[in-house]
Amino acid sequence: MSVAIPAEDLRQGPNRAVIDRGAITHNARVLGGLLHEQTALMAVVKADGYGHGMLTAAQAALDGGATWLGAAHPASALALVRAGLDVPILTWLYDPTAVGELMVDVVGAGIDVSVGSPEALRVVADAARTAERRARIHLKVDTGMGRGGALPAAARALAAAARDDDHVNLVGIWTHLSTADDPTDPFLDRQVEAFDATVEAVTHEVGPVPLQHLANTAALIARPDLHRDIVRAGIGLYGYPPLPLPDGARLRPALTLTSSIAQVKEVPAGTPVGYGHTATTTVPTRLGLVPIGYADGLHRAASGRGRLVVRTRTGDDLVPQIGRISMDQIVVDLGPESTARVGDRVIVFGEAADAVLGDGQRVPTAADWAEAAGTIPYEVLTSVSVRVGRELRGEGA
Repeated sequence: MSVAIPAEDLRQGPNRAVIDRGAITHNARVLGGLLHEQTALMAVVKADGYGHGMLTAAQAALDGGATWLGAAHPASALALVRAGLDVPILTWLYDPTAVGELMVDVVGAGIDVSVGSPEALRVVADAARTAERRARIHLKVDTGMGRGGALPAAARALAAAARDDDHVNLVGIWTHLSTADDPTDPFLDRQVEAFDATVEAVTHEVGPVPLQHLANTAALIARPDLHRDIVRAGIGLYGYPPLPLPDGARLRPALTLTSSIAQVKEVPAGTPVGYGHTATTTVPTRLGLVPIGYADGLHRAASGRGRLVVRTRTGDDLVPQIGRISMDQIVVDLGPESTARVGDRVIVFGEAADAVLGDGQRVPTAADWAEAAGTIPYEVLTSVSVRVGRELRGEGA
């Protein structure tokens, strides 16, 4: 028997993930503007839209010019259809032995499905037979990521099997690039060569495949020659380009994580802070307690390395987080002259266009916190937990 566990009442906490819907729309427009005219933009909204809310991210990206949606899991893709989003959708990650009736619904809804193995082809074809609708499939080729997909040597036979099955229609062929965020890595071109050779072999076997796609956000920016028919944009949609954009183009972070000051106290020099006393004040100062921690999405590995903005009555202050990040709280060094008080808003990371910080300082981003934790912005964004309340702002909110 399953037992429901009461959720925390998010209204009682100060922590908020503020989602700027307009930023996602803006980012889609910017990225779409970098594409060849014939190339479609697929908005990847997996992992609940990288923590921004899948439906919010999907609709905002479509408003910005995306014409495809990508969702890793079939259930997520089906949710997009059931929400009324009438655009092509691709899904690609499933266990052929466990997907069962869900795949029948997915095929019946007209969702495109990736196939990278004989087992996957079999389950999709069986689902199509039950749904009485021919499945649209994209052949996934593993050109060097070592994850899902058929190896190039096996792709031709898999394509032939798809051609011979009346319940599927091979409409696409694709791969995933493992080093596109480093355009100087020669492995990128080896993957492209392997993909193109596989496309040629498949075409020789079954005829032309209408859609080719291999570019992610990084390749979208750095390798226009790889745009092909569709580009799959993920992290860039949410404001974090993995490579510098062309001059004049700018993406906006779409998620701002905020909290507030719960306590302020004056302490002398030599005051230890947090578990393990990894930090000790060197001068008399004022410490601020912020009720957000690693259970909310901050990475403990970033302890003592992150900075936050405290919005006081006299201005915005960029202050360091000190000591260990705890499960539910952190401590910031406000400085001895700080005017901060209980209730003042704290910006952990994100976008605050109205912030006024001196000496060229800026509001920290998810990329800054990722660097502090030794990880990537993707992980920071998707780590913001369900106990952090969400607020939707911007166009269409």
